[in-house]
Amino acid sequence: CQCDNRGSDSRVVAVGVHEAAAVAGADLVCDGARLVRRAAGIGEDDLSDAVVFAESKARLAALEGRAVALCLVPPDCREAAVDGAFAVHPAPRLAFARISALLHEVRQPALTPGVHPSAVIGEGARIHPSAVIADDAVIGAGSIIGPHAYIGPGVVIGAGSEVGPSASVICTLAGERMILLAGARIGEAGFGFAQGPDGHVRIPQLGRVVIGDNVEIGANSTVDRGALGDTMVGDGVKIDNLVQIGHNVRIGRHCVFAAQAGVAGSTVLGEGVLVGAQAGLVDHLCIGDGARILGKAGLMRDVPAKESWGGTPARPARAWFRETAVLAKLAKRKKTEGHDD
Repeated sequence: CQCDNRGSDSRVVAVGVHEAAAVAGADLVCDGARLVRRAAGIGEDDLSDAVVFAESKARLAALEGRAVALCLVPPDCREAAVDGAFAVHPAPRLAFARISALLHEVRQPALTPGVHPSAVIGEGARIHPSAVIADDAVIGAGSIIGPHAYIGPGVVIGAGSEVGPSASVICTLAGERMILLAGARIGEAGFGFAQGPDGHVRIPQLGRVVIGDNVEIGANSTVDRGALGDTMVGDGVKIDNLVQIGHNVRIGRHCVFAAQAGVAGSTVLGEGVLVGAQAGLVDHLCIGDGARILGKAGLMRDVPAKESWGGTPARPARAWFRETAVLAKLAKRKKTEGHDD
């Protein structure tokens, strides 16, 4: 959870609800005295200083009995009763994106090699002269930061870690003994957009990446920061080269990802999950402890604990093997009967 602002690459600006609604182009229906200080997901516990959006009456029901600084709703929710200000917009997600950009000012990145005076460097840490260590970053004792690596504002890297050549780490809190191989990208913005009248509008990605101890992330792999909450990588996770982990994914301890696997946003993986090479997992799935996703699987459904799934679309491995065998027999029979067209 976002218990503080460590690791963030933005500074928060508080605005009144009138200004926020004006920026969004929304019709302020119910005023409120609260200042809007941050953008948040509707499921968070304390929303008294936050702007949220609800695209349906069913989703709006999650706010019942809860105070909110500003809620953005579609026209059919105009008569809603909300404890706080609310504004109407035909595209609440778009309005939310505009207000989020107003509230969160991105820090300007450091552009020249060297260690910023406000950074904290642990005893025995070694930093290549070509690396960039930005303001308020913390590098743990005995860590190694390689050539042309970039460590962003407020990033925390635990003791005994290694950051390889040309790797970049922003918006991240990392534990001890983390290994990032060359070209890894940790904490970049996830893929989030709202459709606007002039095209797609980026939804600011305001979360972080939180990494446990003894994690290894391979060359040119990416772990996106959370959109609102945090992307979580548990202790002992091993990620091969060229793997993509989307925003708000939560990875349990000791999971393993083979090369070119991809996990879409907000999917939750339990402990000890194995994901094969080139497997693709869609968003908002739940993968049970000890499950195995076979190579090149196209997974679109939740997987129970300890089961193996494969194929596209993925299904339990035994069923997939049987189907593949039956198809092979049918193809062979057709060929022997002279129908090989």
